[in-house]
Amino acid sequence: MRIEHIDFYDQTKMDIAKEIRYKVFVIEQNVPFEEDWDEEYSENYLIFNEKEIPIGTMRWRDLGEKIKLERVAVLEEYRNKGYGEMLVREVIKNIKDITTKPITLHSQLKAIPLYQRIGFKEYGELFFEAEIPHYAMKLEE
Repeated sequence: MRIEHIDFYDQTKMDIAKEIRYKVFVIEQNVPFEEDWDEEYSENYLIFNEKEIPIGTMRWRDLGEKIKLERVAVLEEYRNKGYGEMLVREVIKNIKDITTKPITLHSQLKAIPLYQRIGFKEYGELFFEAEIPHYAMKLEE
């Protein structure tokens, strides 16, 4: 398993992230492509399995007063094997090396247990993004 930070302007690597996100969000979850792929500048990552196949991706953005983790996606056949948790934990370490800003995210209901294991807590009311129910979560220190 390997996690790689990818340059936002590296079109080849960003196309790999785009393909993973397309499969997970657009095909599986019926999220409109334009809602997922917004071209916002972000720090992006890929996770590769033991055979060096890219199987997941995520990004984070600095929103000024906080950092927001976004677009965490692992291909269906690799889910529930710990890859998503490894990816998020490694990215959090990278973020903490450069800032002390609070780290937040919007979690789909089915992903809440993953984020709770990492140390996130829900706050606020249930809301919908792309017609999918979510809770805002913040990493508790």
